Amino acid sequence: MSKPEEHGAPTITITVFSPKESAGREFTFPKTTKVGEAATEAALAFGYAAGSTVSFQNADKKVLDRDKPLVAEHVKDGDSLDIVDVGGGV
Repeated sequence: MSKPEEHGAPTITITVFSPKESAGREFTFPKTTKVGEAATEAALAFGYAAGSTVSFQNADKKVLDRDKPLVAEHVKDGDSLDIVDVGGGV
């Protein structure tokens, strides 16, 4: 008999929306993936240029910290997030 997971599944499935498309796309990431890495992967799938500095914005319009894991930014299975460009010029 296997021991139940105390912290739930090791992955999070989210729906990501981009200004480039009207439909969202589903992505699954390990919970410990950094927000910036997940946002970059999603942005590339939507056709953003490599090297873009992007993050996610949640339903409360809070831009998530790119350097924190998804789980630390309270991203949960089933959440919908928007890609936002957080790159700044020099």
